[in-house]
Amino acid sequence: MKVILALFGALIVAVPNCVVAQESPGIPSATTRGIRHILYLTIKSDDPELRLLRQSSGEPHTATLTVKIRISDHSQETNFYSDVPATVSDFDPIKGSREQEVWKDAECHQERGFPKMTVISVEGQITNGQQNLTIAASYRRLGVLLPRDEVRAAKRLASGADDRGLFVATRTETKQSRLFVDLRLYFLPCDILSARTKREQEREQEGQAKR
Repeated sequence: MKVILALFGALIVAVPNCVVAQESPGIPSATTRGIRHILYLTIKSDDPELRLLRQSSGEPHTATLTVKIRISDHSQETNFYSDVPATVSDFDPIKGSREQEVWKDAECHQERGFPKMTVISVEGQITNGQQNLTIAASYRRLGVLLPRDEVRAAKRLASGADDRGLFVATRTETKQSRLFVDLRLYFLPCDILSARTKREQEREQEGQAKR
């Protein structure tokens, strides 16, 4: 009798486990929690008087700069590797630019740490009245002469949280033009959709498009 009861109990335990295995063979359910990375950028001059340009009477400094960022972000659900350009237009480099979104994940994914982000170039113009200063800073590369204006290695800034969510921050400096390029990477919680749920959503969107 005890043997029968033991076998019956083992069967009760085994059945739910078998059902779970059939429902999710390595595929996340519709309610699996994940994250989405979003990257923001600000630029500011490290020279409070911008001595590279003579100050004209009453004329403000204006900058339009393009920052190129090499991003490598990989997970089970999505893979991204590319050089992402971000142009910040018509801002006062002494006061600094407003924070600007430059990149975000295509979809929600499992946590795999934060992606690798490298500022590889800063190019553009800073003007003051009739004067123009051309910015052409780049990251050093093996086998190539050092650039005159070098993009230095990034430094880690303090992590924190704000109204958007949790973030980590880095600062990259240019050697000659003395610019700060600050990146802030956010980790926003989201739901990872299962393959079945994605197909259902795609069919629903196709049906709405045909109407």
